[in-house]
Amino acid sequence: MISRRHALVAALALSVLSAPSAMAEPTIGLAERRAIAAYRQDRYPAQEKAIQEAAGFAVPVEVAWDDLTLPGDAKYYSDPDYFEKTIFEPLAAGLKEVAKDKMGRDALAAKLKTIRVRFDENTAPASNYAKRLTFDGGVLDVNWRPFTNVADSKDRVEAVVKLLEKGL
Repeated sequence: MISRRHALVAALALSVLSAPSAMAEPTIGLAERRAIAAYRQDRYPAQEKAIQEAAGFAVPVEVAWDDLTLPGDAKYYSDPDYFEKTIFEPLAAGLKEVAKDKMGRDALAAKLKTIRVRFDENTAPASNYAKRLTFDGGVLDVNWRPFTNVADSKDRVEAVVKLLEKGL
């Protein structure tokens, strides 16, 4: 039989665990939703096309827009430095380097099934680009923070090339 004290402790623990966190993650507001919708319509199609042309085939690109959409940054989404120079252009440049010859194009076409682009604040350091790339089961997972260290394009490209060349 459970004592009254044990029942009270269990009830208290359950209420603490099920209560909303005081440190809840920020939510994406209307400004961010509008800005990301505009970016996806106006600018992203050219980025996706560039990635697929660089790969040499229509590789599916899955972008976790909710992960890339950061609270308070809506006014920057249309700036090429925000997504393009920090994520999409280095990705395309890395693919282009790997696919520069028939051997590279054939290897990519045979093994690259999907590209996933996301940002996880807890696991994406600001500048260790190679550490936040994985290539497993045909999926190239890119976990880079948008709008940070814009000048590091060469390092991002190099990380993509090294990972793919090793995995292909």
